[in-house]
Amino acid sequence: MDSELLEDFLELAKELSFSRAAEMRSMTQPAFSRRIRALEETVGTALVHRTSRTVRLTPAGKTFQPHAATILRLIADAQAEALAAAGRAELTLNLAATHALSHRFVPGWLMHVAGPAGIGALSMVSDTQQQLAGQMLRGAADFLVCYGSSQMDISGLPSRHYRSHAIGHDLLVPLCARAADGSPLWSLDDTSHDIPWITYGSASGLHHILEAAWKMQPKPRLEPRMSSVLATTNMEMARQGLGVSWLPLSLAGDLLANESLVRAGGHRHDVPVNIVLYRPRARLSPHAESFWQRAITASMQELHA
Repeated sequence: MDSELLEDFLELAKELSFSRAAEMRSMTQPAFSRRIRALEETVGTALVHRTSRTVRLTPAGKTFQPHAATILRLIADAQAEALAAAGRAELTLNLAATHALSHRFVPGWLMHVAGPAGIGALSMVSDTQQQLAGQMLRGAADFLVCYGSSQMDISGLPSRHYRSHAIGHDLLVPLCARAADGSPLWSLDDTSHDIPWITYGSASGLHHILEAAWKMQPKPRLEPRMSSVLATTNMEMARQGLGVSWLPLSLAGDLLANESLVRAGGHRHDVPVNIVLYRPRARLSPHAESFWQRAITASMQELHA
């Protein structure tokens, strides 16, 4: 069985759209459809139910999905162990991190946890939480650093195949540009009208965290003005005066301190978030296992500090 066909299938299972999945796999939609049919012929049954408007996995496809992810992970593990046995394994960490966290948090956290010697050769990719979860499922990364919600699991990684540990905390704070007198351009406490809102796209983990939080508390009156999966883009558009955006304090703290951005509401509008490290439950390389233990130890020490 061609492992790339499994990667195609996992991408389709995540996107539930032939056009989007084909784009992510850098091929035309007809070619992508032929590859999915080739996989179904190999398996011996339909994995996907297609209509003119929707795509969904068949019961067989839902059963096959976790096994496809496991097969890809086993292939990656087998290659790593073969290189180690041949004495050609490098001390390499394959790390995936969401855009907002890769900007500031991850570099400092890596140096604190392991330092240059403990990291070895670092291969790091940054993308949306949705895309990075797909990379983890395909075995393309050993670790994922992303935001997490205490209300729900938004990782997209099944707990029976992946472990997680909180390595830090952050705060989503509603920020906007300030008026000439230094006051915020908009106030969330003003309930007489909708507030212009810079939102996160659905591929962003922050989108789902905010939606989960607003199920537990009243949502302010907001009118979407723009949507982006990048917190850095939302931060800049908020600074330019487009609207209010809930931004990670770890990212926007400096702009808040120098008053390039100001709070659009009191602390009751803040949304606490966890910073979470994910890894497969399957055994990793000795170097990666050592890094995992260092990360756990460092987080426990900070908890009891």
